[in-house]
Amino acid sequence: MKRIFLLLLAITIFYSCKNSEKKTAENQSETKIEKKLFAETESNIKKYREDSQKYWDKNDSENALKYGDSIKALILNSYIKDYEFKTVDSTNYNTSKRKKPLFLQVTASWCAPCKFEVPALNKIVEKYNDKVDFVLLFWDTQSELEKLAPDYNENIILIPSQEKQSEATTIDISGFRHIMGFPTNYLITTDNEIINFSQGAKIPTTFTDQNGKEITITKEDADKGNYERLETEIKELIEKTGANTVYN
Repeated sequence: MKRIFLLLLAITIFYSCKNSEKKTAENQSETKIEKKLFAETESNIKKYREDSQKYWDKNDSENALKYGDSIKALILNSYIKDYEFKTVDSTNYNTSKRKKPLFLQVTASWCAPCKFEVPALNKIVEKYNDKVDFVLLFWDTQSELEKLAPDYNENIILIPSQEKQSEATTIDISGFRHIMGFPTNYLITTDNEIINFSQGAKIPTTFTDQNGKEITITKEDADKGNYERLETEIKELIEKTGANTVYN
């Protein structure tokens, strides 16, 4: 009788452990499923952009701009997949093999703010390339990017489009799709999480504000503003990822 009791006890413990392992595996699986993927945000972004345009058409900038916050909320804390990009130098850059956090910018040669931001970006790269990977995805194709490459710091990884998209606001490179215009910055951790997202850059200009006052942004003001914004983004990326290690 004692042996039977011990045998039943052993069987009960065995199945209890198995059930516990199964629940742990299920919980881990659920945790993985809960990750929000950047690749799955496109349909909602399109809808928000369409809704925003309706308000712009009504000259209702206040409500139109609210959709920008909604789009940012969609993107923040989402995760990019692993991508392998072919660089302008015909080498491969694989996001899964990097050791550093990633500054990923989507840009185009004909974009005036993109072009004006280059000097500030080059200075930032010179200062922080030992802690952060800087990758630029271009709307432009290989032959066009080859002409632009000398304007960029040698530590920036330049990625051309294999083919241009029909919409000027869109790129699709190795499966990475972006539909929101240029320049756009994605700040990405080593775990592939997007922790910051920003659009636009300053350019020299003169405009009239809502109070009728004329505002002038000089070349020096724009360059300084671009540098300070980029540095704030990079410092935040380094701080949040603990990326103070210097990589050769």
